[in-house]
Amino acid sequence: MSDNVSIHRVEDVNDFNAIMEIENRAFLYPYPIDLFIYDFQHHPYSEYYKLILDNTIIGYFGIWIIFEDVQITTIAVHPNYQGRGYGDKMMEFLINYVKELGCRNITLEVRVSNIKALNFYKKHLFEIVGVRRRYYENGEDAYLMKRDL
Repeated sequence: MSDNVSIHRVEDVNDFNAIMEIENRAFLYPYPIDLFIYDFQHHPYSEYYKLILDNTIIGYFGIWIIFEDVQITTIAVHPNYQGRGYGDKMMEFLINYVKELGCRNITLEVRVSNIKALNFYKKHLFEIVGVRRRYYENGEDAYLMKRDL
């Protein structure tokens, strides 16, 4: 992993153009850009962060911080940069950031078929705590995962 990588809060709606390029390449069922922008502009607990390498956005994550609870709404690294530790860097940043805020736990949903993501979350000490039946638009179930801080 390059040392020339940094994580910054998304402050400009125009960053979502680069984020959508990653979203569309990283996910079989990408979320539409209007969903991201609406969440970014109107959800009072929503925060987005971008992972930048050499002035290029190569990853991102979104969270909702509601009192002591954190929900990861999305996280992805551009497929060309996966497997190089960038996802770990984002997750470590996220965990340290919300710990500093006094948050007590982090939750997320993940497709039951997404073994790569499941292994990534388990590596970061998330545990499966439930199943959300037919959670995704194609009818697929999601695991509810949680990490206590």
